[in-house]
Amino acid sequence: MIDEDLRTARRRARRWHVLNESHTAITGLLREARRELDAAGAGERDRVAVEEARLGAYTIVLARVERALAEVGPARELYTELLVREERRLTGSADPRGAELLEIGRMLAELDVELPARERARTAGLVVLAGAGDRAAAVAAFVRDVGALGMTVSPAAADDEVEEVAERLGERCREMVRLRETLHVRREELLLGG
Repeated sequence: MIDEDLRTARRRARRWHVLNESHTAITGLLREARRELDAAGAGERDRVAVEEARLGAYTIVLARVERALAEVGPARELYTELLVREERRLTGSADPRGAELLEIGRMLAELDVELPARERARTAGLVVLAGAGDRAAAVAAFVRDVGALGMTVSPAAADDEVEEVAERLGERCREMVRLRETLHVRREELLLGG
């Protein structure tokens, strides 16, 4: 029964995601139509009419999307809750998926710590390269953040060295984001019986 509940919740969560993206896009179009309407002068009756028509159409579409979102309800939360329940069940059983799920959980926990630390260090490097503010303080923050990762950078580092380290950190961050996504996909596959 939980497998079917998971599949149903997954479909609803995906539907919510699609609707939410539509909601965001339509809201942006509405803002743009309002700006255009506000920019249209009183003597531009044709332009005002076109923008009012666009605004009206977007408002109607937005109302439909909002109704659909309300129908889907808290789909993401339910799906997440069902995944957690299934994960607990599998990790507490003799099912071989449980061991893999535990390993995925461990790796995700490590990524949740390491990725933000690498992003902070990269950002600190970009601040140094931007040259805004107190350079000595910016370099000190960069050296400290890089040191927390077990890397070393000279406090007298030239911009090219800072740039190289920041680029390496950025690439590693992108790799870690890809790994995190791969792990989430594999976790979901395991939980859905794959």
